[in-house]
Amino acid sequence: MLFVTFTFFSCREKADNSKATYAGPKSELFGIDMVYSDSARKVVRMLTDVQLTLSSEDRVYPKEVKLWFYDKKGRITSEVRGDSAHYYRVKNTYKLIGNVVIHNIEKEETLKTDEFNWVVSEKRIFTDKAVQLRTRSELVNGVGLDAAQDFSTYSLRQVRNSVVAVEGLPTN
Repeated sequence: MLFVTFTFFSCREKADNSKATYAGPKSELFGIDMVYSDSARKVVRMLTDVQLTLSSEDRVYPKEVKLWFYDKKGRITSEVRGDSAHYYRVKNTYKLIGNVVIHNIEKEETLKTDEFNWVVSEKRIFTDKAVQLRTRSELVNGVGLDAAQDFSTYSLRQVRNSVVAVEGLPTN
C-alpha cells in the first residue's frame, strides 16, 4: 500500500482581531501661559512648557510650573514654582510636586516643601509634607501647612525644632 500525503502552505498572515486601546494623552499643548480670573479680575497666572490632557480630563504638567497670585488691585502678592504639577478635574485641585517654593512678596517670606495642593474652589492651599518657612528674622521647620491661596494667611500644623531668630536673614 502506498499513501500519498499532500501539505498545503499559505503565505497569508493571520488576521489580528484584537482592538488596541489608546492609553496616551487626549491632547498635548506647549508653551502654556494661562490666566485665571474671577469677576473679570486677574487672580492667578500659570506658566509652564507642557500640558497633557488625559481622557479623564485631568491635566499633567510634566515640566516646571510657575504661578503668580494677584490682589484686587492687580499687583502680584506671591509667586510659586514646582518641578511638575497635576490637575484633578473632579476635585478641581492642583498638586505641585518637587522643590516647591512659595514666595510672599508683601511679607518677604519664603516657604519650601516637596508638594502642595491648591483647592481652587476654596481658594486655599495645603500640604501634609515637611515645610521650611523663612521670614526676615526667623527660620521655622514644620510638617503640614494650611494657607489662603495668595499666602496672605497661613498656619503650620506641627512646628519642628525651635524658631531661630536671625537678623537680616535672606528670604530666598
